[in-house]
Amino acid sequence: MTARAVAAPVLELVRDARALVFDFDGTLVDSNEIKWRGFEVTFAQFPDRLGEIMAYCRRHHHTPRGEKFRHVWEEILGRRYSAAIEHRLHARFAAATTRQVIEAPERPGAQGFLRQVTGNHVTAVLSTTPEETLVEILGARGWRDYFTLVRGAPVDKAGWLRGLKAERRMNEAEVVFFGDTAEDARAARDAACTFVAVGAGTGALGTPHGIADFRGLATS
Repeated sequence: MTARAVAAPVLELVRDARALVFDFDGTLVDSNEIKWRGFEVTFAQFPDRLGEIMAYCRRHHHTPRGEKFRHVWEEILGRRYSAAIEHRLHARFAAATTRQVIEAPERPGAQGFLRQVTGNHVTAVLSTTPEETLVEILGARGWRDYFTLVRGAPVDKAGWLRGLKAERRMNEAEVVFFGDTAEDARAARDAACTFVAVGAGTGALGTPHGIADFRGLATS
């Protein structure tokens, strides 16, 4: 069965939608492992606690990195957090990830799909990456113009989706959210939006709509 045949039901969702919203890491770009490695680098000076630190970070995938930093520093390491510590941790993480994410491979077909839907839909990227960093990454990849709206951390994804629906007077079928995690699926459910799981193994998210990548949706 071809990718286009597998994606046919999702193509119908796209045709009926007014807004297409995309998570970024792991959805449009294959960058999740880069982010995990970023936490390892950031806390490399604590090798004896790194297993516990990484377990916490992976369990809280969509918790903004700043909140993760504070929790790790105070609750796992038992140290006093400060603005200076926060700045240092953010700088370490950015040094280990930003350029790598800019250069990371796209989810196959992602750019072609974005190119074809831009101008025909409200398009948004919704991510827990800090917004300033997210804008930098999109600009460096040449993707900024594909999106009507860009929203990064701090953000409550479900709350943001509800606000989009209310502001634009859209119903559940008119807002399609593409994501790759259980947290994304829950945000879509809580906001009463249509969710499309992206990536291999997304059947485990328990949602009726899923695609391995965007090749079956992109016409060019």
